[in-house]
Amino acid sequence: MDDKQRRMAADRPKPVLPQASAMDDTDAREAVRKYKAQQKAITRGLRRFFDSVAAEPVPDDFMELLRKMDQDWQEP
Repeated sequence: MDDKQRRMAADRPKPVLPQASAMDDTDAREAVRKYKAQQKAITRGLRRFFDSVAAEPVPDDFMELLRKMDQDWQEP
């Protein structure tokens, strides 16, 4: 892990769980279940967002630029 990744990990919000001494096993399991449900919801939302971006058409100007670059690269 490089420095940038460490800083990003340090900036990431930590899960807020009640203190272990103040919880019984049922409360602890429920807190973990809620945390995991939140993470799954975030993951689903991000996947939907990135899938929608990936499904967007490539602009014609950009495709033309790629074609020109490909031709220049193939010519001797």
